[in-house]
Amino acid sequence: MRRFLILTFIILVYWLFATAASAALAAPVRIISLSPAITSELYDLGAQKNLIGVTRYCINPGNKKEIIGNLTDINLEKIILLKPDLIIAGKDANRKKDIEKLLSMGFRVEIIEGCENFDCMCIEFIKLGKLTGRQKDAERIVEKCRKEVYSISAGTLSRKYKVLWQIGTNPIVAAGGATFANDFIRLSGCTNIFGDIKTKYPRVSMEEVLLRNPDVIIVISGMGAGADIWKPMKGINAVSKGRIFTVQADRVCQATPTRFVDGLKLVSSILAGKP
Repeated sequence: MRRFLILTFIILVYWLFATAASAALAAPVRIISLSPAITSELYDLGAQKNLIGVTRYCINPGNKKEIIGNLTDINLEKIILLKPDLIIAGKDANRKKDIEKLLSMGFRVEIIEGCENFDCMCIEFIKLGKLTGRQKDAERIVEKCRKEVYSISAGTLSRKYKVLWQIGTNPIVAAGGATFANDFIRLSGCTNIFGDIKTKYPRVSMEEVLLRNPDVIIVISGMGAGADIWKPMKGINAVSKGRIFTVQADRVCQATPTRFVDGLKLVSSILAGKP
């Protein structure tokens, strides 16, 4: 009988600890984000009240969140003082050695994949919802975003432009096929002139652009790109037809479901002649 009571007590204690641990993992109350895209998603989820630290490049209305450095220079001392119960890093945004250092210090660090297509963004957003105890909110947002993307893409059948997505000038850097910029173009009913290239962001020459002859050039500002280099190239359809558009980087460069929808609306309107 005594052994039975002891065993029962051990099982009860284990269950209580397991339940407490599970609750802690499901609903962290002190979160640090190491990536601008992740910070944006936490705001989308309504988790900003639990966000105590962000990078210098993250959303930070009123500078209310502590700055813990930038993507390549994390302030470990400040992180220690903030006592987070969850740190969320981006696989493509943060250095592996920084993540390993945080893990070795005993912090709980979760990693969100870097996404180059809309489906991946939705999967990772729901993962973030689970991590923060907001899975239902994440699923609701994803469902809404999917419906909007479908609605936009369904209305683009008449557009057949060939598009150059330019993010650099010296050298010229374009978006290849394995990027969400390519998704913007494809879902708008058009073709990325470098969509056949597997490299995400290949360096290309003016001669290659002239040969592929885009009907539209979308230049991403704030990333070393400029539209002036195309003025002398009258043999390019986009130049002769006056279809060169400049877009702010922060409107189309964050890999989150809601930002993707906003970016797609903008790109689709440009390609429809209604920027």
